[in-house]
Order: sequence, then C-alpha cells, then structure tokens
Amino acid sequence: MAIQKTRRCSLAAATGRSETCPEDVCPFWESGGAALEGRCAFDRIGLPENADLASWLLEIRRRLEAASSIEEERALRGVFHQLLNGSSE
Repeated sequence: MAIQKTRRCSLAAATGRSETCPEDVCPFWESGGAALEGRCAFDRIGLPENADLASWLLEIRRRLEAASSIEEERALRGVFHQLLNGSSE
C-alpha cells in the first residue's frame, strides 16, 4: 500500500498561512499521467514569494470553486486567462 504524503499549498504558504493543498479539487491543479504525478501549476513555474500575487490567486481559486454552474466557472476561467495573458479581448 502506497503512503500518500500531504502536500502544502504553495499559494497559502506565500501569504504566510499553512494549509493542505486541495490537489485535484483546485482549479490550478495539473493532473498527472503515466510518467508524471499531479502538481500545482504554480509549483511548476516557481511562484515568487509575493504575498499580494498569492492572495490574488487564492481569491481567484475561491471564486472558481464557488461557481454555481459550469458556465459561470468557464466565464471566470476566461477572465482569469485574459488577466494572466494581459489581453483585452
């Protein structure tokens, strides 16, 4: 039987809080595959120790998790991607 280790949320850690990573429940989670295990998208890019940025991302995560429908979640993800990419489209 494999022992599952508890991951800490790197976004929360950047704000000075300690909480368990929600993993695949988090909209920023990248599912693993045959060769790679799942991971946080921000762990992959090396999130800087920026509490304001991490707080903003945690707020986006909270809003995505609280979406009341698939359509609302897609709309929120679209806004997030536009903000992230600096697009005004």
